[in-house]
Amino acid sequence: MNNKGLIVIVSGPSASGKGTVVSRALEKADDARVDVQLSISMTTRGIGKNEVDGETYYYVSKEDFERNIADNNLVEYNSYAGEYYGTPKDKLEGWLNAGSSVILEIDVNGARQVLEQYPEAVTVYILPPSFQELEYRLRSRGRDSEEKIRYRLAKGRDEIPEAHWYDYILVNEIIEESADDLLCIVKAELNSRKRIEYKIDEVLETYGKDQQND
Repeated sequence: MNNKGLIVIVSGPSASGKGTVVSRALEKADDARVDVQLSISMTTRGIGKNEVDGETYYYVSKEDFERNIADNNLVEYNSYAGEYYGTPKDKLEGWLNAGSSVILEIDVNGARQVLEQYPEAVTVYILPPSFQELEYRLRSRGRDSEEKIRYRLAKGRDEIPEAHWYDYILVNEIIEESADDLLCIVKAELNSRKRIEYKIDEVLETYGKDQQND
């Protein structure tokens, strides 16, 4: 019997729109009758303006983060610009055991780490319609220097081939459609044979009871 939630890993290059797709999917989840949560990462960086501890990130000291590493309480983690970022295992397991599915919006390296511990996780890669569109989106955000834009483009060019080993690829042309598609993937996977084949025996058991009552 498998009542645990599903882990859904969502990756994609910067400016592919993955964050917006995930946010919109979560907004639509109740109407679509999908119990899905967004995993909150742990970080050692300082809290930013308009950010909320426990909602944006779990903000901890480097000592606390390294203690979580030692205690094997991180399903994945990385270091960027001298700061740690990672996914707490206890929080993730709490949601899964309660029956909620969990979306992890993480990069390719993080995805590989998660799959080592949860090989049953479903992977989704968000692609832009074209590389030209990716560059347009990066530039139109108006928040990165030319150097950073070039860095993000180079990183995207190196990372996009990794989409070949993901279970699903969503080409994000229209946010609403991509969000709907992401929810459809979650619903389809939750109803896959490998997850609910136990229902076959449950249905047959009720048939047996009906026969006895006759």
